[in-house]
Amino acid sequence: MLFSDFHNYLQHPETLDENSLPLLKSLVQQYPAFQAAWMLLLKNLKTLNDPEFDNYLKLGAIRVADRRRLYYFLMEEGQSGDTAQSADELDLLSKEYLATGAYQLNRHEEQEESLADLVKSFRKKQVEKEALVPEASEDANSAKKAESEFVTETLAKIYARQGLYKQAILAYEKLSLKYPEKNTYFAGQIEEIKRLMN
Repeated sequence: MLFSDFHNYLQHPETLDENSLPLLKSLVQQYPAFQAAWMLLLKNLKTLNDPEFDNYLKLGAIRVADRRRLYYFLMEEGQSGDTAQSADELDLLSKEYLATGAYQLNRHEEQEESLADLVKSFRKKQVEKEALVPEASEDANSAKKAESEFVTETLAKIYARQGLYKQAILAYEKLSLKYPEKNTYFAGQIEEIKRLMN
């Protein structure tokens, strides 16, 4: 395939036909990473409604860097001879656009009003939520109280090993109140800690 032929196919893909198909297939076989050749081959297969299109599409989609560009290239129709029709369509579209401008202006004003109402309702809900949320200091005090109430025998032993004798004695006293059946054991532990303190 000559460079001028390839360039012509790129500029005018609507000229692709049965004669260009074997040329593009050989070009793709010779240069498998040639993206433009893959795109033209796929376009040619699609315009001819070739049954091999799906197989080549799977192979070509891997080799083309931008699949979106490939999709648009494959889906675009021939654009020659439509200039008068497209000018009429453009004129019609501009009239429709200008006609909807007034509607959009009214809609924008309604949106601003509804947005203001939305902000007001949000603020009311926020005030209600703030009234329902308890103060952080109450939560902190209850958390500290819960920590001081949580005592185990293991914790008391750890306090004693770390040299925190007063905390260990307090822990054993709380445990003796919590478990009166082990009162003698905890009293013995307290006496032992007091001996270590002296």
